[in-house]
Amino acid sequence: MKEYENIREEATKEKAEIELLKIHPDFNEIRESDDFHKWVEDQPKWVRDALYENSDDAASVVRVIDLYKVDNNMTPAAKKKATKDAAKTVSKRGTPAVDSDGSGQMIKESQVSKMTDKQFEDNYEKIQAAMASGKFIYDVSGKAR
Repeated sequence: MKEYENIREEATKEKAEIELLKIHPDFNEIRESDDFHKWVEDQPKWVRDALYENSDDAASVVRVIDLYKVDNNMTPAAKKKATKDAAKTVSKRGTPAVDSDGSGQMIKESQVSKMTDKQFEDNYEKIQAAMASGKFIYDVSGKAR
């Protein structure tokens, strides 16, 4: 039974890594980087846990890599330093704005999931900052964290 469990865990980790590589094809390069590991050491415990303890949770690892890229200006949104106000990116379909006034409001995962690609790109830095500061509410994946 233990052998079966080990095989299942390995398959789950492989699946998570495939999912991760779809979103961050450069993950293997990042993983080998000393800068990345130094960055991880300076992060809160939840970041280290997402990488080292829950490595079979692709969504958590994706978020950590997103945060790393933002912190190191490796994303298109971070490189552009978009000047548009987040409130202007709200679609006509009524997708909620994300912290448009910089007051540090909570951002909900459900809000982010309703965004178009353009809206997500325009709000990427605010979303990542909310995640880093604990102001991101995981109301979709919730207990999976």
